[in-house]
Amino acid sequence: MNIAQHIDTDALQVFVTSTSTDALNVNSAIRSYLVEGLRERVGQNAVAQAPLELACERVQRLRPKLVIAVGSLVPDAAGLGALRRAADAVGAQLAFWLTEDPYEFDYAFKAEILADVVFSNDGWATHHYRHGSVHHLPLAASPTRHLRRIRPDLSRDITVFFCGVAYPNRISLLRQADELLSRHPVEILGSDWPTDVRCASNRRLTADEMADHAAAAWLTLNIGRELDIANRRFALPQATPGPRTFEVALSGSTQLFFTTGLEICDVFEPEREILLIDGPRDIARAIERAQDEPAAILAIAERAQRRALRDHTYACRAQRMLDLCGFRPDITAVDFRDLFAGDHVTPQVSVRV
Repeated sequence: MNIAQHIDTDALQVFVTSTSTDALNVNSAIRSYLVEGLRERVGQNAVAQAPLELACERVQRLRPKLVIAVGSLVPDAAGLGALRRAADAVGAQLAFWLTEDPYEFDYAFKAEILADVVFSNDGWATHHYRHGSVHHLPLAASPTRHLRRIRPDLSRDITVFFCGVAYPNRISLLRQADELLSRHPVEILGSDWPTDVRCASNRRLTADEMADHAAAAWLTLNIGRELDIANRRFALPQATPGPRTFEVALSGSTQLFFTTGLEICDVFEPEREILLIDGPRDIARAIERAQDEPAAILAIAERAQRRALRDHTYACRAQRMLDLCGFRPDITAVDFRDLFAGDHVTPQVSVRV
């Protein structure tokens, strides 16, 4: 069934695609999360999506007012010029939400040339664009995918959880903490972990499995990525916490955030909503606290989950995007805190027409 055939083109306002084809796009889920957030704000029938390889035809047929392309600018054969022409043909505004800053900032010129509005996931990278309309818009979390009920019974199976690619900075920290972590029930997962890190296993998780593991852990490590792909021009350091920060908060685990900058304090309050660490000694202290004061650790997770629901969902990001692009939809927002029907939450949207 061709879903686009059933879209009411008179109601359509926003069309979402990616900045690269799905064959090259490892983060295509972000597009779906943004669509979910936009539909919460402007209504189910007002938003459509398609991969980039189908986007030009869909834009010309559906005639949206706003086209949003999400993702990376590295692939050279993406055809973003054709998307610009398709948007122009129907009088649509074209926005890019770039999700790989600062690691790929050398490709920022493509957005500077093609987009009417640029949204960057990184606060420091935002200041280095040469464009008249650039805005900082961090990534976020999806209640339908990442939200888990926090059980009040103080029963969790995992002391410390982490899942991710074994980048050099992560290997260095976990090597230092290996003896400590190996003494506790931990789940350190991902890919490319060397055999000398005894606490780690090379096992990938789906997004649902990630959320389930975090929900079962007292503490979840948050160690940023250090792997530049195209960042030679300015060698920009990462400033804004990545999406895992918001996803884990929704899943209900207290995070041990390895501090590399102060922007984390803008999104979660240290000690009340997140714990900042600088090395293995801080991890050891957090484990002792989880053993001695489990209710206090659980309270941090609960406060972080409430903060994430209030400020850091894709619906929140969608609203900011719409505001900056000139949209003012009339809609009643969803309060996901009241919609726990089990481990997975399905949003119910109420739209004022």
